[in-house]
Amino acid sequence: MELRNLKTFIRAAELGSFSAAAERLNYAQSTVTAQIESLERELSVSLFIRTGKRITLSAAGKELLAYACEMRDLEEKIKSHFTEGGEPAGELRLGFLESICASPYMEGISEFLEKYPKVRLKVTVGTTLQLIDMLKRGEVDAAVLLDKPVTEPEIRILYKRPSRIVFFAAAGGKFSGRGPVRLAELTGENWLLTERGCNYRKLLEDELAKRGLTLSDRLEIGSTAALIRLAAGGAGISLLPEFDLKEELAAGRVSEIPVEDCAMEMDIQILVSAERWLSPAMSRLCGEIAGKFDGE
Repeated sequence: MELRNLKTFIRAAELGSFSAAAERLNYAQSTVTAQIESLERELSVSLFIRTGKRITLSAAGKELLAYACEMRDLEEKIKSHFTEGGEPAGELRLGFLESICASPYMEGISEFLEKYPKVRLKVTVGTTLQLIDMLKRGEVDAAVLLDKPVTEPEIRILYKRPSRIVFFAAAGGKFSGRGPVRLAELTGENWLLTERGCNYRKLLEDELAKRGLTLSDRLEIGSTAALIRLAAGGAGISLLPEFDLKEELAAGRVSEIPVEDCAMEMDIQILVSAERWLSPAMSRLCGEIAGKFDGE
């Protein structure tokens, strides 16, 4: 069984397309198809369910993916052992929550790439559940998210620190300069919210439910940057992690609404698999990101 065939299989599984895998690997599509078919003949199983141009992993494919990722990781570990002290190189795969992707913390990524030109970084944006699932399946090497502490045995927390979730609105609006308000006073306002299922929106909904309160969202949007712009323009009130609002608060475009009976926070976490080897390059990148969190 050739390792290059397994690497091609991993890439096709990640991208859900033979043609996309061929483009990423700089192969002809026929080469990708031949390598996958070689694996299928060798193992006497179908690794993918083919639906038109799309492919999804079969049950056997899902099993093989875990083993293939282990073999790829072992190869990287061997290379790292014998080239210890050399410059980090190769592809690193990192998953981010969208709200962290929209934050100033991403400056750590550009600084890392500038420092290590031989590294290629693949960033995936997803929800907490999506990123944890990808981490378990070996589709990302590390995940950076904001949520309650993750306690799953397959996951190891490399870094954790709390971050406030704050209510905010346009500067100069009705809440600017006011003292603390109660959550019930905000339920009649125009709310701009992230998508249902978003972790800090769920946190707000839980707090409302405890008090028997409800609100109707006037706008639901999945983009953190767009939500901030809309709130700054006076479209309504919202809530986000404090780190996403740092620049807007400092510039005076939005102002925090202090809510005296609803203090919320979640943990910024850098997660890796508890079962797979973490390359020195990935460990270094996680350290750079953690340094940005600590330096705020």
